[in-house]
Amino acid sequence: MYFVTFVVNHFVVPAKNSKMNLGIKTNISPRLLVYLMLTIGGITMVFPFIWMICTSFKSPLEVLSAQVSLIPEKKKYLQIDGELEQVNFSVALALQKELSVREGEMLKVTDAKISEDSGSQNDILNVFTRIRGKMEEYFIRTYPRPETREEVHNIFLNSFGKLPDKLRDKFQDQFLILEDRLDEIILASGYDEEAIRVTILAGEKRGDEITVPLDEIIYKRFLWENFVKAWQAAPFARYFLNSIFISVVVTIGQVVTSALAAYAFARMKFRFKEPLFLLLLATMMIPKQVILIPDYAILSWLKWVNTYYGLIVPFLAAVFGIYFMRQHFETLPQDLFDAASIDGCGRLRILLQVVLPISRPVILTVALFTFIMTWNSLLWPLVMTNTPEMRPLQVGLAVFNQESGTDWELLMAASTFSILPLMVIFFIAQKQFIEGITRSGMKG
Repeated sequence: MYFVTFVVNHFVVPAKNSKMNLGIKTNISPRLLVYLMLTIGGITMVFPFIWMICTSFKSPLEVLSAQVSLIPEKKKYLQIDGELEQVNFSVALALQKELSVREGEMLKVTDAKISEDSGSQNDILNVFTRIRGKMEEYFIRTYPRPETREEVHNIFLNSFGKLPDKLRDKFQDQFLILEDRLDEIILASGYDEEAIRVTILAGEKRGDEITVPLDEIIYKRFLWENFVKAWQAAPFARYFLNSIFISVVVTIGQVVTSALAAYAFARMKFRFKEPLFLLLLATMMIPKQVILIPDYAILSWLKWVNTYYGLIVPFLAAVFGIYFMRQHFETLPQDLFDAASIDGCGRLRILLQVVLPISRPVILTVALFTFIMTWNSLLWPLVMTNTPEMRPLQVGLAVFNQESGTDWELLMAASTFSILPLMVIFFIAQKQFIEGITRSGMKG
C-alpha cells in the first residue's frame, strides 16, 4: 500500500498536473528508472543478509536439503543427552521410503514411448512429490492416530487424480498396489495414545529408533540454539573483546589525528602545504598488500607481532579521515576564526572550542567509517596474530569457518551475531552520518 501511494504521489499526480493543467512537458521515465534501479539494488544487497539470518535458524538437515526454502520449516525435535536432535515419526519415514521405491520402479517400467515424452515423466514425479509433501505436512500438524489411514488415503487419491487420463489408466494397477502397501505400513506401526516410535535423523545416534512419550516431542521452526552452539564452539567472547578494544582505540586515535591534521591543512598557512596534501592523498593509491611485508618486517623488528601494539599503532592515523575533515573545515566561515582570534583564542583552543563542537556530524561520520573498517579488518590481523587470545572477531570467524566443516547453520549464526554491533551502531547514528556526508562537501 505504501509503495502504491508513493508511486501515485510522485509520478502519477505530478504527471497529470503538469500535462493537463500547467502544460509543462515532464520527463518521468528517468526518475522512475532511478527509483527502480535503487529498489532492485537495495533488494540485491539485502537478500544475502536475509538468507544468512534465516539459515542460522535452520537445522543441519534442512540446510543441506535439496528443497531450498528461505524461511525455516517446522520440524520435530527431541532432547537427547542434553542436545536437541531432529527426529521424525518412524511410520512417516517408512511411508516416504516406500514412495521413493515405488516411484523409481514406475519410472523404470515406463515404456519407450512415454519415456520420450518428458512431460509424462514430470507428471509422475509431480504426483509423488505432491504425496510426499502432503504427508509431511500432515505429520507436522499431528501424530499417527486411527484417522491417519483415512487421511493418507485421501492424500493419495487427490494426488493420483491429478494425473492425465492416459497415465492414470496405464499405472492404475501400480498405484493400487502402492496404496495397499501404504495401508499395511500404517497398520503395522500400531497406535498408542501416550507414546510414539521415532527415528533420530542426526547426531551420533542417527538412524536409531526409540519410543518416547508424545509430550516430549518438540515442534520448532526457528532454532535459537544454533546461536548458543556457535558461541560455545569457539572463544567468541574473547574475539569480541579484542575487536571492541582495538576498534575503539583505533577510532579515537584516528579522530584525534585526523582533526589535528585536517585543521592544519584547512586553516593554517605553511610552506609546501598543497604539495604535502597531494602527496598525502597519493598514498591512498598504494594497495595495502604492497606494503604488507615491509610493515610486518618493521613491526617484527619492534617485537610487536601478536600484540595489541601491532594491531593498533599502524592505524592511529588515516588519510581518509584527514581528507574528509579538511573538506568540512574549509567550508566553515572565516568570521568564526576571526572572532575567536580577537577574543584571544589560540589555534588549539579554536579547534577544541569552536571547530569541533560545530563539526560533530562529520566527526561521528569519520568515527563510524573507522570503526566499521577496523571491525571488518581481516588481512592485517590474520598476519599479525598467531594465538586465539589475540585474534579479533573476523580472524576468529575465519578460523571457525575452517574448523566447523559443514555446520553451515553455526557459521551463519556466528556471522549474524558478528555484524550485529555494526548494525546497531549504524541505525543509532544514521542521522548524524547522513548529515556528516552532506556537510563534508563530498556529495555525489
